[in-house]
Amino acid sequence: MPYRLEKDFQDLIASNNNIQKDICSVLEMDYKDFKLLREDTYINGITADFTLFEKNKVRAIIECKSGAIGVSEYARGIGQIFQYEYFFENHLSLKNYAFCQNFNSVLVFPESVLKNNDFNVGLFKYPKSKKILEINPHNLAVRCINDNELEKLRETKHRDFKVISPYYAHDIRFFEACFLLQVLAIFKGFF
Repeated sequence: MPYRLEKDFQDLIASNNNIQKDICSVLEMDYKDFKLLREDTYINGITADFTLFEKNKVRAIIECKSGAIGVSEYARGIGQIFQYEYFFENHLSLKNYAFCQNFNSVLVFPESVLKNNDFNVGLFKYPKSKKILEINPHNLAVRCINDNELEKLRETKHRDFKVISPYYAHDIRFFEACFLLQVLAIFKGFF
């Protein structure tokens, strides 16, 4: 499982310009106005994984989770982004940061969190300012799990529900097409 350790996942985000550009795109901000500060400390000794600045104002505070978490650690991440929203609402910063009015508290994790767990991310309460981002470890694409998707997931409450990453939809369709061609070839006598 890629990015079992949170530090490795943080290193990926800190070092990969394409991921940073995708995060900026999801947050609807210009990459050239972007600055990322790692391991930034706020009040009560709370350390955020990243503070993202836009034109020297805090645009987002980012909480990362590793690919090897369960429901308790996921819920803990939500609690952290609630706290980040509180920092924004009350302008709380040890370094006297100014905050952008369109601030977001961001929870980011590798797709394995959804793929390898059976909890439903739609059945949690999130802060108003939240952005939930999933990163595919193979192509490093960043995907935002938006409110519409959360609502659809919320409607599915049964226990056997399993979230399948949409990154694999193309692979599954390709496999189905290949399988169909093989079946047709058998019926036509090619094999």
